[in-house]
Amino acid sequence: MPFFQSSILHSSLFIPPHQHLSVILGDRKHRKEGPCVGTKGFRAPEVLFKSAHQGPKVDVWSAGVTLLYLMIGRTPFVGDPEQNIKDIAKLRGSEDLWEVAKLHNRESSFPVDLLDIQSLPSIDLRVWCESNTRRPDFHEMAPWSLFDLVDKCLTVNPRLRISAEEALRHEFFTPCHEALRKNRLLRQSLSSESGSQSQ
Repeated sequence: MPFFQSSILHSSLFIPPHQHLSVILGDRKHRKEGPCVGTKGFRAPEVLFKSAHQGPKVDVWSAGVTLLYLMIGRTPFVGDPEQNIKDIAKLRGSEDLWEVAKLHNRESSFPVDLLDIQSLPSIDLRVWCESNTRRPDFHEMAPWSLFDLVDKCLTVNPRLRISAEEALRHEFFTPCHEALRKNRLLRQSLSSESGSQSQ
């Protein structure tokens, strides 16, 4: 590990520079682990880190990955959990992932080779999709609101990730809500007309 990163890592964990990270992180057997279940490539970072604190927002992450899959025509994150973490870091940035690992007390699950490089910056989702798509025609037609929704679903920190309720109120679904409202008004109108004709 380069000295600069080692110094930052040690200072952020309050580890004296002469101690090795594995000495501080300890034996994994004594750490409480959560399950790492779900469809490969669709698991949220907190699931990949085997956090004991996995909430309903893991499903929001999976929904975001599903939308991303439909947008680019391929699975965005493939391989084992460690490879998924690396792929997520390439898209969302390694600093946010490190913060989530620390938040969940799962630093030992962070891929070592991500510690050995300069931090990876987050990439704009639209730019990432452009370079990773198998569906350039869809990419060009997709509305801004879809990219914004997926971006919010794929927020690495579950505390900051959009909830399912917030996702359903997102601007992307406005046309759906408007169509449902018009349909409801039409049914009410037809219902009141049939009620007045029967009298």
